[in-house]
Amino acid sequence: MSFTFSWPRFSDQFHADAIQMLTAALNKGNKPPVIADRIEVVELEMGTQPPELEIRDIGELTVDQFRGIFRLSYSGDAHIVLRTKVQANPLNHKQPDIHLLGGSRGMLAAKQPLVVPMNLRLSHFKLNSYVVLVVSRQKGITLVFKTDPLQNVDINSTFDSIAVIQKFIQREIEGQLRQMFREDLPGIIHRLSQQWVKAKVEAPYLSKRPTG
Repeated sequence: MSFTFSWPRFSDQFHADAIQMLTAALNKGNKPPVIADRIEVVELEMGTQPPELEIRDIGELTVDQFRGIFRLSYSGDAHIVLRTKVQANPLNHKQPDIHLLGGSRGMLAAKQPLVVPMNLRLSHFKLNSYVVLVVSRQKGITLVFKTDPLQNVDINSTFDSIAVIQKFIQREIEGQLRQMFREDLPGIIHRLSQQWVKAKVEAPYLSKRPTG
């Protein structure tokens, strides 16, 4: 049996907290050599389409806690915008005179060290994974991915005009995302959900509906 649930309009406070946690997660540990600076999350949009959960097993069901195994799938309209700097010289282009941005005044892919700013837009996420989901009135939400959830993500960057760089960046960023889903996202979801637990009357992460 599968079901969908209402996807709320998340508040500004939720976005601020989520951006801070995602930025910390993306800068945790060793980054790919091509990344020459911190990765900053500058925009987060949760979209309008919720994930879908298919029940595979229910291990516990009480008034205060629920535990089950689900198959989670997502193909929605959420997106993330990142900003960082990249070192272009390790890419070893066969044609060093290719323009990165197109046109005669674009930057060149040089053999010498070259650090340039880069913006990335991550969209069209497709996720599919078995998850263990625990919902507790006292402790919040705990979610653990049993398999690699990332099936697809479209990554558009400043350097899309050069196919070799675009493919390289796609591969490197996908690797960072897979690590984040596996190691960091469960903790982020848990910490954000604890804000809901603290609220007695109104969840602080839901946008307030207008009154009157």
